[in-house]
Amino acid sequence: MGYIVKLIPEELYFIPNDCEIGITESREKAIVEGLFHDYAEAHAKAKLFRKDMIYGVDYLIESAQSG
Repeated sequence: MGYIVKLIPEELYFIPNDCEIGITESREKAIVEGLFHDYAEAHAKAKLFRKDMIYGVDYLIESAQSG
């Protein structure tokens, strides 16, 4: 199972690269290019993106299988 990070209320998804974090409106693209294999890794990357983000307010971590 994998996870994706969704920014709310923007309705955008993370696409992490080696040097930066991109974003996309496409959930499908986020699953293909931005999949995290570990929940903790997804959460850590969200905090790296912006340290003051609050889970449930600024972002969610979704299962790639749901939706």
